[in-house]
Amino acid sequence: MKIRQPSLARQLLRQLLPLMAAIIITGSGVVYFVAHRAATVAYDRALMDVSLALASQVETIDNKLQLQLPAIAEKVLLVDGYDKLFYEVIDPNGKTVAGNTELPRPATPFEDGQLYYNGKLNGKAVRIAALSSKHNGTSFIVLAAETELKRDWLAGEIVLAMLVPEGLLIIAAIFMIRRSIRHGLASIQPLREELVRRTHADLSQLPLKNIPEEIYPIFAEVNELLARLSKSLDANRCFIADASHQLRTPIAALQAEAEMALRSPEPRESLKNIVAGTRRIAHLAHQLLTLSRLEPKQTHAAKAVDLAELTRNAAERWMPLAAQRNIDLGFELSPAKVMGDPVWLEELANNLIDNALRYTPTGGIVTVRCGSNANQTSWEVEDSGPGIPDKERERIFERFYRLDITGVDGCGLGLSIAREIAHSHNALIAIEKGSNLKGALVRVTFHLAKRCCP
Repeated sequence: MKIRQPSLARQLLRQLLPLMAAIIITGSGVVYFVAHRAATVAYDRALMDVSLALASQVETIDNKLQLQLPAIAEKVLLVDGYDKLFYEVIDPNGKTVAGNTELPRPATPFEDGQLYYNGKLNGKAVRIAALSSKHNGTSFIVLAAETELKRDWLAGEIVLAMLVPEGLLIIAAIFMIRRSIRHGLASIQPLREELVRRTHADLSQLPLKNIPEEIYPIFAEVNELLARLSKSLDANRCFIADASHQLRTPIAALQAEAEMALRSPEPRESLKNIVAGTRRIAHLAHQLLTLSRLEPKQTHAAKAVDLAELTRNAAERWMPLAAQRNIDLGFELSPAKVMGDPVWLEELANNLIDNALRYTPTGGIVTVRCGSNANQTSWEVEDSGPGIPDKERERIFERFYRLDITGVDGCGLGLSIAREIAHSHNALIAIEKGSNLKGALVRVTFHLAKRCCP
């Protein structure tokens, strides 16, 4: 079943739409507040005009306040096309002189002024304009009230006038985002077609012209990956070619010895040569397998490793060979701990000791040392062999590269493996002229970041 891939346009819209909606809702709230306030101020003034008109019709007859308002005037004054209007005239004693006795009265007393407040009449919200006035020295209060239909309608009209264009703006923004994304990603299409046309062997660089700035780093990294893959494949091809060449010679020699043994009436010597050749091929195969396992730069499971103990364990397996060749294999081991993979570090020790024993003449000396100071931990193998010339000390780490020394059997992979293991542990490996034994000295240096705490 085909998996539906996430859409970049939809992801952007999911992030933008809530923000746009929040902006619109907030803006609408602000506009509604401003519009409602403006409508309130305008209609409050008109309502106060009703209170003033009513106050002008109050007279004092027989020391009593009366509202002299003709019916026609009341009809004209209190008729509104939207809201219902109500009024009340109140004497100083709080008694109603005229009007609706159910109007809410001011919660706080006031004199010689105007007051606006909200209230409820028959369950409906009303806005009330209260006017404090006097006639012939007698004070009175006039209340003029109206329902709030006009105010709500005006505020709603203003908010609606804002929401409609903003809603259209959101719809336009959605289409523009989708269109812009498609247009922006259209420049990737030629690169996609380029990759479709390529074979698995074509690892050349991708063209980076007209790539949008936002996705340029992705294609730059792809080119970096292609470069690394190309380099790795070239190295593998060279490795396979060299390995094939190195295997061809001992296999041909082994075949020749086997054929000679078949024809010889005394095959004992040929059988000895066959056993030796088989051992050489097995050693070469082991070295090749070790290199192939080291090829991917995998992260080793780091543990605290005691180099002194590991060196003793590794050296024990080489003591019989050293004794057979009459080589003095000795140790100068001080406490030294690093963080690393004990299996690979033991392989490193095996290769360095094996290499030293191969190139040390009969009766020579090989010394293995380890120790540490405040900044680093070092691991050394020194021998009394012929040493390595300065110009060869870099090439000697290349695969299958061997010094032209007669009588030394090897495949040229030991130091290559040692370098790969050292680099995988962020350690440095170098070859110097030994100051004690005057032969070669191979030193592996582990810096503080890879050392183990004591």
